[in-house]
Amino acid sequence: MDCLKFNIFDVNVNENYLMPLLGLCGLAITYLGNKFIKPTLFLGGTILSSTSSYKLTEFILKEANYNNCKIVYVATGLMGISGGFIALKLYKLMNFILGFLAGGSLGYLVYISLLNKICLGIYFIYDNMFWLCTLIPGLLGGIITHYKEKELSIILTSLIGPILIVIPVKVLIDKKNLISGNFTEILIYILIYTFFSFTGFLLQRKRINDRSIQYKSSSSYQLSI
Repeated sequence: MDCLKFNIFDVNVNENYLMPLLGLCGLAITYLGNKFIKPTLFLGGTILSSTSSYKLTEFILKEANYNNCKIVYVATGLMGISGGFIALKLYKLMNFILGFLAGGSLGYLVYISLLNKICLGIYFIYDNMFWLCTLIPGLLGGIITHYKEKELSIILTSLIGPILIVIPVKVLIDKKNLISGNFTEILIYILIYTFFSFTGFLLQRKRINDRSIQYKSSSSYQLSI
């Protein structure tokens, strides 16, 4: 039973429409920043949940010798939407996990580079120095990302958004043969990426600071009344 009668990767999309759209998405992510974090998280949760539920439902129906694509569609839709909402509910937890993994990874690099020769005894297969180097930076990273959620979203979107801007520029340059020389072309991509990343970070940071100032001024005004 194959309920998907098409392959999305075989769809031909006109670059004249796709590349400007990609560039606009990159601009929106770069300068609007954390406004897109939760929709992106919802979309990611929906895609993961719907993909896994599709495979699981199809497998169960095959084992039961019952071919009905409507059941697959309904189960996939319901589980996909549920997965999106669950991802939103676990937003803070996922931030903590990402921070924990990032901090633990840095600690692990320090361990294998410098501190792996220092033995403090073995606990659960690994050396205690390993646990200290991974757990402490991991917990610190998780706490930082939990309490610095806005700053993290600014950094991530100002790094990811410019990539979507550089891609259409690269396609345009390659298509029109505007530049000769690999070094010059790479330098232009770096300059474009750096410009949008830096300005996007500054603009988002300024917007959050302005909102914070407005909130404090309105709160103090209400207290004075």
